[in-house]
Amino acid sequence: MAHELTIREDGFVEMAFVGETPWHELGQSIDENSSIEDWQKAAGMDWEIKSAPVHYEVVDNNEHHNLETFNNQNVLYRSDTNAPLSVVTNRYKAVQPKEVLEFFRDLVDESGFRIHTAGTLKGGKHLWALAETGKYGEITKGDGVGGFLLLSTSCDKSLATTARFTTVRVVCNNTLTSAVSDRSHCVSLSHVSVFDHEVVKAKLGTAVQSFGAFLEMGKYLQKQKLDIFQAHEFVLELIKPVNQVKAEDSTNNRTYRKIMQLFDGEAKGFELAGWTKWGMLNAVTEYYDHHAPSRSNDARLDNAWFGMGNSMKDRAVALLTA
Repeated sequence: MAHELTIREDGFVEMAFVGETPWHELGQSIDENSSIEDWQKAAGMDWEIKSAPVHYEVVDNNEHHNLETFNNQNVLYRSDTNAPLSVVTNRYKAVQPKEVLEFFRDLVDESGFRIHTAGTLKGGKHLWALAETGKYGEITKGDGVGGFLLLSTSCDKSLATTARFTTVRVVCNNTLTSAVSDRSHCVSLSHVSVFDHEVVKAKLGTAVQSFGAFLEMGKYLQKQKLDIFQAHEFVLELIKPVNQVKAEDSTNNRTYRKIMQLFDGEAKGFELAGWTKWGMLNAVTEYYDHHAPSRSNDARLDNAWFGMGNSMKDRAVALLTA
């Protein structure tokens, strides 16, 4: 099975977690009160991103081998294995693995946050840490959601450094987007800027503001009924940019069929949400978190958090709240 989680030659998986073992059953369990230094070791984030000039070999007409330099281009590589990560310009500012976890140090010490998972993907090209904010609320009685802060970055130019609030629905472990209209839940920095923890935290504001806005949105969506015809129209509009599916062909489309099945009773927690816009948001989220075709479960995680799955969840929120 192909994995997006980084697995070293000795079998060590660069991921750590607290609580229940993840669905892929990979990574190291760690105590929730562990230090940042313990997290760095357990999550396999105890190495550095190094940089070296790019050189290339040129063979002249006399078959002499000459080493040339590609000006202003550097290869980023791991300090522990010397494995290459990417080729970037001199302007590129990499965020070190330990910086991802250090970002949470004072949030843990002073604001009651608790790191929940951390690790690397794609050989170390993607890095992340997810922390519980301590915020919790219910959309309806028994349908609770918890607030989280996700910090992610890359060293292969595929992801900006992003800190964003997200929520997890307790009954089904769906990772719901917090994409409310004011965008206060998210701060993104390009890699031409040095990662400044305090600047990012100042721009983020407080978890209370973002989480409160999400709760208000969820309660609003729960009050909005959605019949089967409206659900049909919504799902077609949602997947049209990606799947190019026509109404007459919808029943033959796997994505359409599965989202509709989840909305119509198969989704976890359906008895709490019912046939509402909140129920539809959770049907879409459950599909992209747990059912969308993928090479492996952790590849699906990468997609749900950083790829098309994340984009589709944002699109669902935009359409449902329009």
